[in-house]
Amino acid sequence: MSLNPNFYVRPEFIKLGHWVNWNGSPASGGQITLPENDADLLNIFIGIFLTMVSASFWAILACCFFWSRHVSSRNDPARRDGLYHQQQATIQNIRDPIAVSMALIELCFAWRGVAQRAFRRSWSMILASSLTSGIFVLALPFIVALPMLDKIGNEVLINSPDCGFWAASIMDDPITGSTDLTNRTWEAVSYVDNCYNSEARSSLCDDFLIRRSLPALDATISECPFSPGMCLSQDRIPAFQMQTEVLDSHKDFGINAPPPERVVFRRVTTCSPLNVADFTEVTEGDLPEEEMTGVYYGETINHQPTYQVSNYKIKAEPHYTLKAFWHKVENGNTSSSTFKAISDLRRSDADVTVILLNNNLIPVQGQGDRPCRDPFFSATERRLASGYYMPDDPITAIGCIDQYAFANPVLNQWTELMAIGDTFNASQIISKIRLSKRQVPSFSMLLFALERAGGIDSVITALGAEALLAKKYPGLLAGYQNPLPDDQWKNEVRYWFNIGLAKLQLQLISIATGPPDTTLPGLINMLPVLSAGQDDIVKIICSSQKIRNVEFKNYHSSGLISLVGEVCKDGPGVEVCQS
Repeated sequence: MSLNPNFYVRPEFIKLGHWVNWNGSPASGGQITLPENDADLLNIFIGIFLTMVSASFWAILACCFFWSRHVSSRNDPARRDGLYHQQQATIQNIRDPIAVSMALIELCFAWRGVAQRAFRRSWSMILASSLTSGIFVLALPFIVALPMLDKIGNEVLINSPDCGFWAASIMDDPITGSTDLTNRTWEAVSYVDNCYNSEARSSLCDDFLIRRSLPALDATISECPFSPGMCLSQDRIPAFQMQTEVLDSHKDFGINAPPPERVVFRRVTTCSPLNVADFTEVTEGDLPEEEMTGVYYGETINHQPTYQVSNYKIKAEPHYTLKAFWHKVENGNTSSSTFKAISDLRRSDADVTVILLNNNLIPVQGQGDRPCRDPFFSATERRLASGYYMPDDPITAIGCIDQYAFANPVLNQWTELMAIGDTFNASQIISKIRLSKRQVPSFSMLLFALERAGGIDSVITALGAEALLAKKYPGLLAGYQNPLPDDQWKNEVRYWFNIGLAKLQLQLISIATGPPDTTLPGLINMLPVLSAGQDDIVKIICSSQKIRNVEFKNYHSSGLISLVGEVCKDGPGVEVCQS
């Protein structure tokens, strides 16, 4: 069973009734959420009510006209002619202001030339009844709808009993843990393919998450993120950096909170093609004529080379193979890793990921007469028939570092860029940027989601060669790679970066909803442990996540209060006038 929401939140997990959407002030942000069917019934009631209010309001005006005309004509019997009595009967007996207007106009024409000043004696009542009709039939629905309808759209609040910081450890239960990682990553891939890499409107992209895609910038930088000898020629192939804009917990992720209770953060990922030639060694294998090509960036548990392939594998499996090896730090020291990175690859302030591609000698089609000079898919030698080129090397590599920074937007205090392991001591960050108690829930949600989403390493680990954008576009055909641009490696790392951002967005929804099956082995809710003795924080965390949902409608509470006010105001007035 999938552990993830799969882009759908069950209707029973949506909070109904009153809540404050902090896109506005408490007055303008207060809104009432109703299921779509209930909202349609309410709309029908409002229409009926406005008709009743229109009749009641006209009854008051008619009462005033009737008695003012009666009193003013008491001492002048000549004014009480046939027109007078028909006018009095009309405004007393007809309750619909539109019908009153039409009847009075007909009386004007009927008595024209018979009664004196027929039109002048009717125009005030015609104008009043016409204005009443116009206001209540045309203007008032818009006037009432303006404060009632939710200008924000279809934003709703998640309220699930299974809310929590649920985690499935690969170490505690390999099946649940690996399934969780794979499912979350594939959901993010689907979201990126549809919503980041396409501008087409869809319910998935525009009617689910608060923000369709997280804004990010990329730039070319000259400095290698590792020791200079690790990167390819920086003059010819400079490093590539991607960083998000400053992301707001409320505006970008939908963690509902007023401005003083929000936090912001940004992610920075820097990548560069690595020097493979100086770290490669070809040795004899155990089989006849077998050659083993090994890349030595640091030992793994099972092998002295970081990654090794046989030329037999290349002949037997004409498909890409993609592997990620990572080295993570906490407070400058190694916290976890899949290889013992050599010193030239280590960073004390970032998570390091080395991505190794075994191209299995898949031919790459050139662009016209030009071979593929992309450093990750480089194929410039041994031109084949029909414009295809063989890869220059069996193994190529990209090295990336992932870093994060947090800030208190109220005080504009930032942390330095750090590895994800440096966030494990959350209390130190809270103290450093002076977060208030009300900011801690938003910070805690972002922090847990970031740790679960991971960086470049988690994307490659879960997807393997399926993480290659080149396989999708321009794509492989019958074991041959379609033409690639000379900067395809940038397209690849940008794709991985965006998948990580989508994982972060979806992970926050998972916090609010919880997993579909909380009884799976190895699945633990860490929120009660992390927030022991702080029930108020748990309450805020589990009642703060917004999404978009077209199955519900919102009404501004101020609009409904205004409507109730109309009931209280007009109802007694009608009774007094009638008495």
